[in-house]
Amino acid sequence: MNAEFYQLANQLTADSQSDSAAPSKRLSGKEISRYSDTVLARIHASEKQNTIADRQKHCKTKGRAHRMLKYTAAAACTALLLCATVFSEDAHAAIEHISWSISSALSLPDDLANYREVINTSAIDKGYVITLQEVVAADEKLVVNYTIQREDGQSMGEIPAVTYDRLYINGIRQFGGASGSSGFLDDAHTAVGISWAFDIENMDMAKENTYRLHVNALQEDTKDAVKGSWDFSFCADGSELIADTVRIPIKKEFTPEEGITITLEELTLNELEQRVSYRVSNSTDKNACQLLRIDATDSTGKQVQFETKVFDGATGDGYMQNAEILLDGRIDPTAKTVAMTLYATSLPEESGQMSNDYTQVGEPFELRIQ
Repeated sequence: MNAEFYQLANQLTADSQSDSAAPSKRLSGKEISRYSDTVLARIHASEKQNTIADRQKHCKTKGRAHRMLKYTAAAACTALLLCATVFSEDAHAAIEHISWSISSALSLPDDLANYREVINTSAIDKGYVITLQEVVAADEKLVVNYTIQREDGQSMGEIPAVTYDRLYINGIRQFGGASGSSGFLDDAHTAVGISWAFDIENMDMAKENTYRLHVNALQEDTKDAVKGSWDFSFCADGSELIADTVRIPIKKEFTPEEGITITLEELTLNELEQRVSYRVSNSTDKNACQLLRIDATDSTGKQVQFETKVFDGATGDGYMQNAEILLDGRIDPTAKTVAMTLYATSLPEESGQMSNDYTQVGEPFELRIQ
C-alpha cells in the first residue's frame, strides 16, 4: 500500500455542475484547510443566474437564485491488489487489475454487499484505462468509485489524475454537486483510485434508475488535459438502503443569535453514512453562511463528529455528515443513547482559510436512538 495518499480537495474537479447550456452554473471553488495534513476540504456553491468567484458573494441571494454550499472531506483509501490478473492477454498485459471497493475508499466498517452494484467495467481511450468498480444509490445521493491507469502500465507521476465527470439519470443531466477523494493505490503510482458522491436533486432514488457516467478529460501534473471519452452506463436501485435507514427525530431548536433559528431535524443511520439534517430559518445572508458541527458521544463511549456537508442557502436546508476518519468512527450500533453538542462558525467574509473557531450553540442534549 502506498504510504502517501493524495487528497481530493485541491486536485479533483467535478464537471457535473458546469455546462453553458445548463439551467444552473457552478461557482468557482475556494479551497479551505479543514484537517491538518490529512484531510483537505473545498467549499462549492451553485447559483442559477451568476457565477461569482468572491466568497463573500456566495452568501448573497439574488432573486430566486438557487445556491448550495458544499465542501469536500476526503477520506483515506485502501486497495486490494490482485496480482497476475490483466484486462486481456495482449494489448493490456501491462496493466495489473485492481479491485477497489467503495467501502475501502470511504473507510467504512461494512462492505455494503447488500446495497452496492459491482460494475467492474473498463473504458479505454487516449492511452488511459478507466475501470468503474462499484456504485451505491442512496437517498439524494449516488456514490461511485473507479480506477485510472495508463494503458502501457507506466507511472502517472506524483499527482493523481484530475478528472471531469458528467452524470445523467434516466437521460437527465445532474447539477446537484459532488464531493469525493482521490489517491494512488500503489507505491509505483501506476493506478489512481477516485470516489465521488454525487448529490441528487428531485429524483426518486428508491427505485431502479438508469445512469450514465461520462468522463471527458484527464490531467496529470501540470500537463495539458487529455480530452477523450470514457463512458459508462449502468442501473442502480437505492430502495434497500433507503428502507434500511434508521431515522431518529430530533426536532430541537437553537437560537445562536437574534433573528436566526437552527432546527436539528433528524439523525439518520445506515451502512453508507450517518448524518444529521437541519434547517436554518429567519436568517440573514450573513447568518445563512454559518457552518455547523456536532460533537457526539454515544452510550458505549464512542466519540464522533458531524460536520456540514451540504447547505442550501435558498431553502435553509442542509445536513451534517459523520466525519468517520476522525475520533472513534461511527455511533455504535448497540448504543442506546447519544449525547450531542451543537457548534457553529461563520465563513470568512473574504477568500481565505477557514477558521476552526467554532462556538457552542445552546446546551448539550441526549437523544435516545433505541
